[in-house]
Parts: sequence; C-alpha cells; structure tokens
Amino acid sequence: MSQDADEAPQRTPDTAGPLAMLHDLDAVPTAEHVARFEEVERALRARIDDPGTDDAAPGTEG
Repeated sequence: MSQDADEAPQRTPDTAGPLAMLHDLDAVPTAEHVARFEEVERALRARIDDPGTDDAAPGTEG
C-alpha cells in the first residue's frame, strides 16, 4: 500500500462558506462577523418560510 493512501489530506476552512467563521470558536466576533451571521440567518429563515426555494426534490418537503 502507498503511504499517500493512508494519509488524509488536511482540509482548510472554506472562507467563502456561510459557516466558515465557526472553525475558530475562540475568535471574538467582530461587526463583520455579526453582519455575516445576520445575513446567513435571514437567508436560512427565508428558506424555512418558503421551502420551495431550496434544492430539494419535488415532494420531499417536510
């Protein structure tokens, strides 16, 4: 067996993703963090209020 197959690649946090700031739970939230959190929260609430806007297959709501 190859040694490369035994080693899992190190993943870095996705800095573009909405949950990217959660990788550093010790960080003190800044105004930018709060604004980003509020933006994500609004987007999630909109998806909850209108489940037809997500990528779920038809008939799989619930």
